[in-house]
This record gives sequence, C-alpha cells and structure tokens, in this order.
Amino acid sequence: MNRIERILPIILSLLLPGLSIISNRGDLDPIQAFPKYLLSVLFLYSIWQLNDYQFKHPDWFIFRVGETKMVKAVFVLTNLLYICFILVLDYFLLPSWISLSSAVPIWVVATRLTMASLIFAVFQQALKMTKKQESLYAQNLLLQTEKLKSELETMKQQINPHFLFNSLNTLIDLIEEDQKKAVGFVRVFSNLYRVVLQSSRRDFVFLEDELTFLNDYWELLKIRFNGAVHLEVNIPDEMRKVLIPPLSLQLLIENAVKHNQATHENPLRIEVFETKDTLVIQNNINPKPFVSYSEGLGLENLQKRFSLLVAPIEYGEDNELFKVILPLKKKQL
Repeated sequence: MNRIERILPIILSLLLPGLSIISNRGDLDPIQAFPKYLLSVLFLYSIWQLNDYQFKHPDWFIFRVGETKMVKAVFVLTNLLYICFILVLDYFLLPSWISLSSAVPIWVVATRLTMASLIFAVFQQALKMTKKQESLYAQNLLLQTEKLKSELETMKQQINPHFLFNSLNTLIDLIEEDQKKAVGFVRVFSNLYRVVLQSSRRDFVFLEDELTFLNDYWELLKIRFNGAVHLEVNIPDEMRKVLIPPLSLQLLIENAVKHNQATHENPLRIEVFETKDTLVIQNNINPKPFVSYSEGLGLENLQKRFSLLVAPIEYGEDNELFKVILPLKKKQL
C-alpha cells in the first residue's frame, strides 16, 4: 500500500464531517459536537475500508444471474446493507450524546453516509485505475527490456560467426596467394579469436582495450595486404577510458577492407580519430567491382548495438570519404 492509499481515506474521513459541521448554520457547542464528529469519522473510515476490501477481493463479491456477473450490483448492495447497519446501531444502541441521529433526522444521516460512500467509490476507482495503468506500464517496460536484451544477445552472437566467417574467407585468399602468409595469419588469428570470444560476452569495453585489439587485428591486415592498407589512429590519452561496444572498430576496418580495393599504387587509407566526444572512422573510397561473401551484418549489426546501448551511429559518404561516427559512453564500467 503506497502513501496516498494510506493518507487519503484518513483525510476524506476527517474532511467530510467537518464540511457538514461548517455548513450547519445553527449554534454548535464544540464540546457536544466533538463526540459526534469522531463517530462520523469512524463510520466513514469503516465505509472506505469496506469498499477497499471489495475492490481488492472482487471474486468474493460476485453474484451470477445466468451468465451475467452482478459485480456492481453486489457492491452497491453491500454498501447499502452496511449503511443500514450503521443507522440501526446509531439510532437504537448509541446514547444521545454521541448518536448522529439525535441531532438531525435519521434520513439526513442516511443521505450523508450514502453520498460519502459514493465519493469514496469514485476516489477508490480512480486509485484502482491508476494502479492498473502503473502495473501495465511496468509490465510493458519489463517486456521491452527483455526484448531489447534478447535482441542484444542475438546481435552479440552474430559477432563471433561474422568475424570467423570473414577471417576464413581472407585465409582462403591467402592460401591461394602465399602459403607462408597464410601460416602467419593463422597464428595471429588464433590469438585474436580468443579475445573475440571473451569480448563478445560484454556490452562495453574500454576504448584503450578496443584499440589494443585493433592493433592486433592490424597485424592480420599487414600480413594479407603487405603495405597496401594504411591505418592511422589519433586518440588522446584522456579519451582512452571511455566505453565502447566491443569489436566496433575491428568491424568497421573489416568493412572498409571488404568493400574497397587496396593496392600499392592506390592504397586504402583508414583513419581513426576523436572529435566532439565522438569517434570517427573514415577511409578513401575505391570500391571493388564485386564484393564476395557479403552477409550484410556489419553496419546493420553495429547500428543496432549502438542504438540499444549508447545512441545511433552516423555514416555515409563525404568528399570521397566513407565516414562512420560512433557516439562514446563516458560512464565508467
């Protein structure tokens, strides 16, 4: 029970009899009126508790006529019977110094109690609807959270096959070109894949750890392209403790290599730098005539992960450069 549910019945039970006393134009003796006031408060509070009990246990107050549930009718009947009980108690059993009907006719007491019961029912119905809406909102929020978690886990599971699939394709090309390079590639790749398995279980890593992994991945690219791909990283030291979803930079470098030609005459130049609390990864555009083994998971996966964890990324062509802007999360792990 929240604070409003505890305080509201007390306030209304104290307020309604007070308004009735204030509206009385006759001369009132405070000493004589006080016991009657307390009795009115007690009666009203008991009516609220009766209504509240019916709202909380509706199944106990269901009366069926055929297939029709007479919930509201039973609710009204229960209140009327309880008011009749109060009137009998007040009129026949209570002494005159405390009895409400000793000061005003019994029908006036009945009317006031009935009106108070209706007012209580309105307030209690409003509280019930508010709690129901809050419950539905909480359930919806929980479902949305679980859905987002499920989507994030699905995308994280895509990282490992995506990295493995593209690396194996690179290995196939190397085997055809230079078997010695292929052997070196496998050695570096085995160490990298161990890091991939560990990182993909986490939502965030420090940027400095991501850059360390990128340097190791860069060793694979040097083995394959032998100087045809240039990587320049310019990140200030104070930015290296920010957070970033794991394998983000590797995926973007891989995406640039996959879609662009790289030769000694026309090298692929990739830059990674920080600007305005974001990370920019850009490369010159020299598209391949045909891109093989494209799963379409790269940027799409990255966009979804950043949208769920940080904020949407921005990417597109700008002055013959393909540029990706990653938002950074500055909160510590």
